Amino acid sequence: MALAKTESKPIEETRKPEYKYRIKPRYGVWSDEDKITIQAALPGVKKENIEMKTLTDYFTLRAKRDDILYALDLDMGVEIEPKETKATYSEGLLKVELKRYKPLEHAFNVKIE
Repeated sequence: MALAKTESKPIEETRKPEYKYRIKPRYGVWSDEDKITIQAALPGVKKENIEMKTLTDYFTLRAKRDDILYALDLDMGVEIEPKETKATYSEGLLKVELKRYKPLEHAFNVKIE
């Protein structure tokens, strides 16, 4: 039996780019009866480099600038309505408004027969 010799080739990496710095941005959270407001400072970040996700009780933020990744993960502690999330970004300040979930607004009226 003959062994065939094959030339070894380096494996190309297809991983996502690594960032030199991973930073939690400066942020503040305010809450009232109807909504929760989050403000985060993202200096030098372009609007198109901001990614946010909301779940019923969780919020994530990722923003990329050069070799910096701003990352923020918040467990809201209360239920929110993810589809009602609104965000604005101006001069390095991100403002996110999360509408609180109010179960009685979604309740059904029951009639007694």
